[in-house]
Amino acid sequence: MQSHIKPNSSVLELGCGNSQLCEELYKDGITDITCIDLSSVAVERMKERLLSKGYEEIKVLEADMLDLPFSNERFDVVIEKGTMDVLFVDSGDPWNPQPATISKVMAMLEGVHKVLKPNGIFISITFGQPHFRKPFFHNAKFTWSIEWSTFGDGFHYFFYILRKGRRCLDDEDSIEKIQIPSISLYHEELEGEDYIFRTNIEELNS
Repeated sequence: MQSHIKPNSSVLELGCGNSQLCEELYKDGITDITCIDLSSVAVERMKERLLSKGYEEIKVLEADMLDLPFSNERFDVVIEKGTMDVLFVDSGDPWNPQPATISKVMAMLEGVHKVLKPNGIFISITFGQPHFRKPFFHNAKFTWSIEWSTFGDGFHYFFYILRKGRRCLDDEDSIEKIQIPSISLYHEELEGEDYIFRTNIEELNS
């Protein structure tokens, strides 16, 4: 992924944990990177690791993705990998989530939409299937278009690309499956995030 995001892109990673995504982006010359996590322990460990490697420009903040502390239209790209899935853990029936789950998911998406610049991209990598994510992504509050692909053996991850300002008003129910070359991965590779860097964001944004 990092070779297809412009060096001057501003990137926000939600729920960074101990992810190495920000390091890979930084190595490719992308320096306007902000990582957030709700855990103060995860944030301190990430800060220590990045400082030990000389990545002083990467910002790591303790923050809640349900209440993003950023100004409107701050980022070109927002990325989450499995972070939104946490909100569905106690959702009950996936076809009819609990009101508390709906409220949290909408708070997250509204925040992402707010901080994305016009034509900005939200990348969501998740176990959530399109028929469960569609009611949230297609809410009338949002102006993004939605595309997705799947990858993985035995189980599937879903890779969603949401482009702000690209929604077709005459096709409210559409959600397009994009044709990306099949990626056959083991679980270890998915956890290691290498597959993320094979995705051509420049092509997706064309």
